[in-house]
Amino acid sequence: MLAHQCVTIQPDPGHTSEYPMGRNKLAFSLWYTQYAGFTDSYTRMHRAFNRLEKWARKTCPHVWQSLAPGLMWVSGESVPVRELLSVVSDSPDMRDFIMAHHIHDGQRRRQRFLDYGLFGAYECYGEVCSLSWLSSRMLQIVDMGRFRILVFAWCHVTRNYLGIVVGCPVAHTRRLLHHVIQLQPQSYRFVDKGLFGSFFVSYIDALSAGHHDVHDNVISLMPNTGPHTSTSYTRGIRITISTMFCADETPRYRVYRYQVTLELIDSAQLGYQCVQLESRHWLLHYANHEYVHTNGAGVVGEFPVLSVERPFYRYCSRVEDDPAGLEVVGFEGQFTVVPGSLVDPKGPAIELPVPYIELPIPMEII
Repeated sequence: MLAHQCVTIQPDPGHTSEYPMGRNKLAFSLWYTQYAGFTDSYTRMHRAFNRLEKWARKTCPHVWQSLAPGLMWVSGESVPVRELLSVVSDSPDMRDFIMAHHIHDGQRRRQRFLDYGLFGAYECYGEVCSLSWLSSRMLQIVDMGRFRILVFAWCHVTRNYLGIVVGCPVAHTRRLLHHVIQLQPQSYRFVDKGLFGSFFVSYIDALSAGHHDVHDNVISLMPNTGPHTSTSYTRGIRITISTMFCADETPRYRVYRYQVTLELIDSAQLGYQCVQLESRHWLLHYANHEYVHTNGAGVVGEFPVLSVERPFYRYCSRVEDDPAGLEVVGFEGQFTVVPGSLVDPKGPAIELPVPYIELPIPMEII
């Protein structure tokens, strides 16, 4: 017997053959027939979800609990994804996407699960974005000018999304059709994440490798390592910065969010039991090689304290093109902390440098 989350295949007791077929071979034969054309996708997605389950049960159980049961599978197509096939077609590029819904049909839309989006979350200036995986019955097609986008992950608060291009001008078919993208309406700026299968497997691999922080069962949407991130370590304090392009923002100019995580790793190396952040300094770099200094007290109106008891602090802010037309491409800077507290300093101020971070400049469709 070949068991699967949604399908159990039993060998036909009445099966006869001139040459006896072993139980395993018969099960494989029936499985191969059942999933005709989808066997590679089944294997790829099943392995990805097995890795996700192993990671999530230990690290992020709420996300795993939010996943809905998979869809039924009849005669080589998923039900009710049968209706979806009329929109996306039975293209080989879309089979991984269809098979993912066969194994788990998105996330349950219960209130207690809305903050635990499978594709990550962030909080910026009090606004929380959580990208939940939509079930097959919640999928929607959005027309954005000359493009048709199948939205499969959605935040009901910020309207941020992940989508698959299911229709585009002929000139862009080879480049973008069936790719996962975040497209900014009207401006046609976008971030290309590749075909769904590659995107999903790479994302699960990143989760398993610890490339996305998890706090209180919430996956950080922005990774803590890789391109467009920066990590520095000074006097026992680690600073990690991640960046992302904001496809949901105004199309007049490019807007980026950046997430800063400060952690007290080694108080002995620091030489103090706690420090309080006093100020920040950024140096913004523009495409024409100009740069601008910005300074400010604290961060987002706060003056956080890092201590042995509370060694972690995170905030999110934004940086954008200059309204005059200058395109921002990256930034660097430093934080200044005071040992003890601002009202009762225990020593001289300490500067924590932040190395240069290159922003994820979106592509544009001309």
